[in-house]
Amino acid sequence: MDGFRLEAVSEMTRMSRDPEDLVRQVIGPHHHYPDGAALMLGTMFAPVQDRGRPGEGFTHKVDDVVRISCPALGTLVNRVRHAQECEPWHFGIRDLMGNLARRGLL
Repeated sequence: MDGFRLEAVSEMTRMSRDPEDLVRQVIGPHHHYPDGAALMLGTMFAPVQDRGRPGEGFTHKVDDVVRISCPALGTLVNRVRHAQECEPWHFGIRDLMGNLARRGLL
């Protein structure tokens, strides 16, 4: 450990989207979670600028390309689509851990 510590507070009242609406979008016939799911309700690293109308915050739009990278793991690239337009996802935590272990990353 290098002693780095990151602290922040996010108030639920500042969320731009209703948590119940997010849960309704997570649960449905177009979502598959072989090992369960966790809904994260915010991060201080999320964009804070309004993307559409003032006061609505930031939400991705269809065809946005999202890249998340880490030198040890590589880059995850996703194009934003509506769930019903995507292939079912069956890759769970067990699959992820097996993949990382085979690549010597665990």
